[in-house]
Amino acid sequence: MTKKEEVIEAARELFCTYGYRKVSMDEIANKSKVTKKTIYSYFKDKNDLIKYFAYEEIEKMKKIVDKIEKQNIKATEKVHNIIYSLIEFKKEEKLLKSFTDEAKYLPSGIADECSKMLTYSIMEEIEKLLKKGIENGNVRKCDTKLAAFIIYKMYFALMFEWNKPLDKKEVTENIMDILKTGIFN
Repeated sequence: MTKKEEVIEAARELFCTYGYRKVSMDEIANKSKVTKKTIYSYFKDKNDLIKYFAYEEIEKMKKIVDKIEKQNIKATEKVHNIIYSLIEFKKEEKLLKSFTDEAKYLPSGIADECSKMLTYSIMEEIEKLLKKGIENGNVRKCDTKLAAFIIYKMYFALMFEWNKPLDKKEVTENIMDILKTGIFN
């Protein structure tokens, strides 16, 4: 393992265990057995480390999308599986959860920037699926950016803001029914 990888692993472990606020660059240096100067040769500050981890999480999310994309299932199921899997990933990933829990303590702008990067990555993947669906004739022509935003927000609200328990099947059926047929007679 390179020194940079040791720094990254030490920072990840410390952030997951103690949170952003309680971890200092000195502690990261001690845990990774390098000097602070070495850390600063890779990352300009603790915020730079957070951004590194956000990009790393986006890469993990892209792998989830690629895996689902390769499945031989209907486009509507792909859309659902991707959105649901990404929202679950965002909710369950220890490091993301740690940063989300401490978002109010992160330096101004960093929490928002990382959150936006993750959200826009998810919406970008939804938009790609919608564009493919339009090309294949499975999705009617629409503003794919707006549709991706609406779909993401529906899932997000159900996963995090709805006060009643929902299972994956119920979420899928309700959202897909609304998307396929609308809600008005």
